[in-house]
Amino acid sequence: MDVSLIKRLYVYISRYAVTSWGPYYFEAAKRYTLTQANTLVSINAICGILGTAASGFVSDKWFNGHRNKPTLIFGLMNITALTLMLYTGKSWITDIASMVIFGLAIGALICYLGGLMATDIASKQASGAALGAVGIMSYLAAGIQDIASGYLIEGNKTIVDGQTIYNFEAISLFWISAATLSVIFALSTWKKT
Repeated sequence: MDVSLIKRLYVYISRYAVTSWGPYYFEAAKRYTLTQANTLVSINAICGILGTAASGFVSDKWFNGHRNKPTLIFGLMNITALTLMLYTGKSWITDIASMVIFGLAIGALICYLGGLMATDIASKQASGAALGAVGIMSYLAAGIQDIASGYLIEGNKTIVDGQTIYNFEAISLFWISAATLSVIFALSTWKKT
């Protein structure tokens, strides 16, 4: 499997971890209401639009068309956002900041890793096939993430005095590890794109 596909898979794990399980995490771990939890996660979607819109400008104007440096920067932002989300206490300001950073990072990373870098490495005749392969693998990773996250959440709960208590340590490590592996695989192709 091509490294460009692998790094995209890990980005999709962290993307769908937040969009699929983020509201549940904010509710169960940080005790937000369902409305507050969904509001927090929606912030990342809005900021994702901004990250996607800015990604081409950032790589073309600030990095002379090189995609690796901004991919590294946005990858580190992704790790930072997940760390803020998962390892800080309940704070409306911190949780909003984590979703702003996450949205900007994921929006740019999806554009770079799925679109721009895939078409940069593929021939013009194969660019459609490259994007299709990336899309299929990305959604496969998203589905696997949903199943794995569900098992990790369910497998790390205890019931004390009739109340369900969740330990989110395993899920936090899974999500942050996926984001970190995305950066590592992006670095492994540094000279290729």
